[in-house]
Amino acid sequence: MAGGGRDSGMIREGMNARPSRAILIVAAALTCSAWPAAFVLWFRLGERAFAVSAFLLGLSLGPLLAAWAFAPRKSRQAFRKLVLVTGGLSILAFPLLGAVNLDLEGFFMLLLLGSGGVAAGHTMVTVIAGPLIFGRVLCGWGCWRAMILELLPTGRSPGRRDRAWRLLPYGGLALSIGAAAMAVFALGEQPGGRPGKMHGASLTGCVAAIAVYYAASIGLAFALRDRRAFCKYLCPSGAILRLTSRPSIFKMTPAAGRCDGCGACTRVCPMDIDVAGFAARGRRIASGECILCQRCAEVCPSGALRLAAGLDCRGADDFR
Repeated sequence: MAGGGRDSGMIREGMNARPSRAILIVAAALTCSAWPAAFVLWFRLGERAFAVSAFLLGLSLGPLLAAWAFAPRKSRQAFRKLVLVTGGLSILAFPLLGAVNLDLEGFFMLLLLGSGGVAAGHTMVTVIAGPLIFGRVLCGWGCWRAMILELLPTGRSPGRRDRAWRLLPYGGLALSIGAAAMAVFALGEQPGGRPGKMHGASLTGCVAAIAVYYAASIGLAFALRDRRAFCKYLCPSGAILRLTSRPSIFKMTPAAGRCDGCGACTRVCPMDIDVAGFAARGRRIASGECILCQRCAEVCPSGALRLAAGLDCRGADDFR
């Protein structure tokens, strides 16, 4: 396990640990930068969608993230959900206030048109480049679909379905590309033509896309009795994230000799990862499905799991 035990890479989330200074520094820095930026964007530049998004991002990764860091273990998931909701709303601000589709459909529309825009930057940061460092942290802390899914009364996941289901996210990715192509040609655009016009989209189109995503994700959650079923089996971003997040620097990491094999971490994992199996082998949680929600660390009676920085590219999807 390369670099997994380095104290310099640890974010102190173990049992009885004090709040991480790194988290508090990040929270303070984001608050002090995002909120003034929101003021300038709203009152000086008239960019209301950007302003609301910046304000909510500062709230999510500022005071609320700091509150999560200070909260007792039994209350941390409630605070994480507050971070998740405000982070999700910061992303929803763009389609609802600025008619800008930030999902993969918007990204693929821009690619087809040979143009640039917010969706391209958002996708590069959150789906491609960011996960190489931070893994699927957005899925656990800022996804606008997950902020609703985690509130559904569907009960605990029954476990991962067979291998055929694991191919479905690629079908979702194909649907996303197809929807983007249909939208481009329905609007009379041609690939490479009039760059910049598709910086955004119509408000009606954005609301329709949001409604489709919510219908699919909520419907699948109730059908399979699994809140995160959409994330596992249909999310188009998930098809990419499971690949880009595997070599991530930050991963959940077991402390040598502390795991007692109780299996509590595996039972609470919303993505059905066999966390205890990784811990028993002394391996970092190198699955491309981990959303870094910290449930495993918070229920571990021996404080055997922490978020740590290290360099390794091994990946494995071991599910319960």
